Amino acid sequence: MATSNPDRHWLHWLRRCCWALLLPWPLAAVAALTQPPAVDAAWRDQFVFGSDADSLRHHTTAWARARAALQAAREQGDLRAELRAAAFYFLTIPTHTAENCRTFQHYLALAQAGGAAYERELFDLGVASAWNWSGRPCAGQISPQALEVLARRLGDPARMFYVLEAQAADAMASSRFGEITSIRSRQLDVAIAPFQRAKAFIELGMADLVADLQSTQASRWLERARQEFDPEEFQVLAVDLEAGLAAVEFRRHRPATAMTHVYRVREQLRNGMAAPETAASYLSSFAKYLNRLQRTSEALDFLAESRRFQVDDLSTRVHVAAAFLTIYAELRTPEARAKGEQEVRRIDEWMADLVEFPIARVKAARAIADFHERFGRLDAALQARKQLEAAMEDAQRSADDATRVTLQEKLNVALKDQEYAGLKARNELQEAQQRGWIGAFAAAAGGVAGTGVALAVAVRRGRRLARVSAELAQRNGELEARSSSRIRLLAAACHDLRQPAHALGMLAELGRAAQQEPARFSAWLHSVRRITASLGDMLDELMDLGRLDGGHYTPLLGDVSLAELMQEVMLHFGPLARRKGLALAVLPVALHTHSDRHLLRRILFNVVSNAIKYTDAGEVRVSAEAMGNGVRLTVQDSGPGIPQDKIDDVFRDHVRLNPRMAAEGLGVGLAIVRRAADLLGHALTLRSAPGQGTCVTLTLPLASLTAATAPILAPAAADDLTAAAGGVVAIMENDPDVSDAMAALLQAWGYTVLAGADAQAILALARRSHERPDLVISDLHLDNTDGLTEVTRLRQGLDAPALAALLVTGDLDGDITGQAARAGVHLAHKPLAPNKLSALVRQLLNAPPQPAGPAAM
Repeated sequence: MATSNPDRHWLHWLRRCCWALLLPWPLAAVAALTQPPAVDAAWRDQFVFGSDADSLRHHTTAWARARAALQAAREQGDLRAELRAAAFYFLTIPTHTAENCRTFQHYLALAQAGGAAYERELFDLGVASAWNWSGRPCAGQISPQALEVLARRLGDPARMFYVLEAQAADAMASSRFGEITSIRSRQLDVAIAPFQRAKAFIELGMADLVADLQSTQASRWLERARQEFDPEEFQVLAVDLEAGLAAVEFRRHRPATAMTHVYRVREQLRNGMAAPETAASYLSSFAKYLNRLQRTSEALDFLAESRRFQVDDLSTRVHVAAAFLTIYAELRTPEARAKGEQEVRRIDEWMADLVEFPIARVKAARAIADFHERFGRLDAALQARKQLEAAMEDAQRSADDATRVTLQEKLNVALKDQEYAGLKARNELQEAQQRGWIGAFAAAAGGVAGTGVALAVAVRRGRRLARVSAELAQRNGELEARSSSRIRLLAAACHDLRQPAHALGMLAELGRAAQQEPARFSAWLHSVRRITASLGDMLDELMDLGRLDGGHYTPLLGDVSLAELMQEVMLHFGPLARRKGLALAVLPVALHTHSDRHLLRRILFNVVSNAIKYTDAGEVRVSAEAMGNGVRLTVQDSGPGIPQDKIDDVFRDHVRLNPRMAAEGLGVGLAIVRRAADLLGHALTLRSAPGQGTCVTLTLPLASLTAATAPILAPAAADDLTAAAGGVVAIMENDPDVSDAMAALLQAWGYTVLAGADAQAILALARRSHERPDLVISDLHLDNTDGLTEVTRLRQGLDAPALAALLVTGDLDGDITGQAARAGVHLAHKPLAPNKLSALVRQLLNAPPQPAGPAAM
């Protein structure tokens, strides 16, 4: 009997395994698993050569076709067809109203809810709205970075043309003209249709004209565009080309040639070839050129014609009005003055709604100032100059905010992209391992050497992808650790919040019985106030910690009076220190620092609160002194001190070193102090030793402002709410319980109260009662509106732009703080203690009218 060869048996088994694995997995099919489609022919036919091409042929025709297509898709009931029709609709829509924004958000939500199956439609919607909402906020709009992620997932490189289009719109909205040339040049590399190349060339020419008044390249770009398309077919592009050539000829000081292009454009606009906003913009631009050529009458005719187009965009309307003012200022005739004053009134009516258009506000304020100066109205000119300065500051702030938002969006997209890449890497690792072993088995059928090579390749690839997987695992571990920390903090907070809530519930039951005995009722009322204040402090701390920990707080920096902060410390903590038998020494100060007032106040209050809480005898001393270019803010107590090995622990979440204090607060006060100081860049130090007390020092930048030393007033008793001097206070609140309680308090303090759900209700009450509000207090979140909007409407309805206003909210969003400050609305955060409400009301009623209020109180 022949002996068996074990190697032959092993090879025979290997061949069988190889064929068993390879038969169900052809190599072509394996390769196809990781290759996205190179060309999406259906999308190109429908969107590129369909919707996009139509939008550039004739605007009026395309807009009518888009409306009809969307209506037909709605009636058909096919969601995919409706979403594609919606993309065509927004690609051609001539107006940019709030209603249009809501419609866009509706379709965006439908596409997003469809998940991966509707990513193509989501991409088209994002592309179609890129220019519609550039510079006009519409919540939920897809960022250029998110569009790029979608384009990579969908696979067709032609989509990058529209990603770059969105980037160009974003750059234009932020006045980043230097980026536009680079973006448009890259568009030429990915364009698949001649009309796309023509559009890119035209936009390159326009960008050069805006960025460089002496540009000679613009005409070359425009001539290249002329060679790429048929102007009879793509009439929208023909309008843009002619307008660009007119600007070039004006720059070359060849007005006769320029006017040839201008008259062509005007005729095309009259025939509806471009959107109304585009028409008004071109005509007003031509008017400026004509005015420089001393052709004033013709310039006024062009401006008048620009107003025949139905333009909803407020920025465009302001640009036209400013152009009128410029011409009237140069004419300096009585008739020009009268017409110019009409334009000023027109702009004044729009100014309140121009918050979202800082550049338009600057242009309008400058035109008004120049107009008044030309006619010798120096007081009005000075006021306009002040508005101009404020508008320029807002424009700069808006540009800074836009930059921050762009960077944050890029970071968010990068993080999402990293997570997506990690998931893809894991899948590739599994597929690579499978393909590696399949290749190894296949090679083994042909020889052991081939097997070794395939195994080596698979092992190297596996190691590389394993490293990616390890990095992802580490990141997931960090996220899970942070999530666990938050869960533990939330659980502890819920436990601690139950204590005052439980106590209030029991006190509510005892209230009726306590009313029968005055002494007992006074003690009961004191307990309710103390527990309510404790509950409010806990909620404030929890909200601040959540926003600081999540990176959602944007500091609103400005000059902060330390004298005012010291005064608030004495008023807030004086009664508490007196009840404990402590001396609270708050030293007078005449310094200002540059910081975020809300966060700096929170830091100081938390440190002082901690000092009083843990000090049983002696004093707590608060002082501030200038040190070179800085300010050293110090809180020193005579408490028990902290062991050296525990000092770092006090800044961690939910840490209490004294078990006796376990029922007081959440244990996050100093954690908030550390996070806030780090965010603001203020150096924080803590020195302490057992038996020697604790000293916390915060180093702040010194502001250039100086002020007289403010005396530190003795604190009022906790129950002392001085009667009001009188006044009419309007309350806008949609919660009846809150409204009734606040109205009762204000009436008890001697104020007349008008309470309603919004501005319309308050105006109706004012007319019936013949009372005129001296102050309005509003919640932020009202039914179908918001407090800032309603305050503006109330001021307009009363013709009282300087009406004092207080916005009360639990929302600590930095955007809200900034909006309130710009609107001249004072801000206070819930829960608002009665004594603090009383002080704020008296302060606001006695304060002189101001166009802008502080960020927060």
